[in-house]
Amino acid sequence: MSTLACVDSPSDFIRRYGVDAKIVEFEESVETVEAAARAAGAPPSDIVKTLLLIVDGRPMVVLLPGDRKLDYRKLSELTKASKIRMASPDEIEELTGLMPGGLTPLSECIKGLKVIVDGSIASKERVWTGGGSMNALANVSVRDLLRVLKPIVADVSQ
Repeated sequence: MSTLACVDSPSDFIRRYGVDAKIVEFEESVETVEAAARAAGAPPSDIVKTLLLIVDGRPMVVLLPGDRKLDYRKLSELTKASKIRMASPDEIEELTGLMPGGLTPLSECIKGLKVIVDGSIASKERVWTGGGSMNALANVSVRDLLRVLKPIVADVSQ
């Protein structure tokens, strides 16, 4: 997969798809759930992690709330996959053009992949996701995120 489709900024993506979202830049890094929650003044359950996985050799994205962990068994049953692993930092950069700490679902290259959203996110009104850099978060309407990414919504966390 070429990263050329991924050169747009999250702001461009938001405009293109009419997503109700706002990018917020912070002085400090927000690349961990704890740092993002502190900076945003939100509970970890409202911080969404964008995980890039390699599932049977193919890239896939899972969006999880910050207070939960990926349940590999549930994901394997859902995808009927035999081998699931996290993408390496090099693979993340190669597939998305983004640094691992700056991964955002507000990206054409993420939209182009199979996306699974944990069911616990779907019931929320707004969440904070990566904003495209180590110092940015996006406060996003969950309804718009689901509309644009057209994900599979399933229980894949523990």
